[in-house]
Amino acid sequence: MIAAAKDNDLSAVSEVIRETESLVLAKARQYAGSPSDHGNSLAEDLAQTGRIAVWQALEAFTGETPEAFMDYLSRILHRAMSDARRKETRPGVTTYTAMDFEKALALAAGDPFEAERIAVTDTMGDRKMTPDRAYAARLSWQGLDYLDRPVSDDDGNTLTLAERIECETGMSAELVTAADIASYRRTVVRDQVHRTLGLLSDRQRFVLKAAHGISPVAEYRPVADDAELEADSGLTHDQVRQARTKGSRRFAELYRAGARAW
Repeated sequence: MIAAAKDNDLSAVSEVIRETESLVLAKARQYAGSPSDHGNSLAEDLAQTGRIAVWQALEAFTGETPEAFMDYLSRILHRAMSDARRKETRPGVTTYTAMDFEKALALAAGDPFEAERIAVTDTMGDRKMTPDRAYAARLSWQGLDYLDRPVSDDDGNTLTLAERIECETGMSAELVTAADIASYRRTVVRDQVHRTLGLLSDRQRFVLKAAHGISPVAEYRPVADDAELEADSGLTHDQVRQARTKGSRRFAELYRAGARAW
């Protein structure tokens, strides 16, 4: 069927599209993140991006088995939907800037303010940003805020951002300032980081907390303090390395999915 589809047999192409539709929809929902009106709209756009990617994958695929094609298609969908999501949710910056800031976010345990600081340091290597670029990347990642922005409370009721801050802090909505918004966002970020860490395995959570000194775990610098971390925790070198690699990847996926829920 795949061979026939590559030869532009329309019935075969249609069958491949039908067979891959569930994968496309699942990937679209995954990359769209939290369910919401915006998330649902983004999922629909990403699904259309995925269907186009199926056609492109058929043209470029050089393997022979269905299993090889599905593996190849998964990689194509990852690249296509990741780029499409960044363009949709990171207005005002290039795809490369958005990708670089996501790297800084991973190094900052999901804190966008800390990521902005890290982004301008040598920790980023050849992806180091200028201060202006890092600032623009953070604003793009968070989205511009304003007091009348509509948000939802825990019961699904629509409030303004100022009203939600009033509900959660006790401060009068009329007195909320830009500084209060920034402080509130830091609280939201901190809570989101801890919620996301809570979804990881015990080992992954411990190793990631150690990398950033997140209470109650002491700080152990990755690589530099690994021997001390292994001795204190009883973990092997491979266990620490795998927990850090897999945990960072999983944290990034889960954090992105829930970061805009509020």
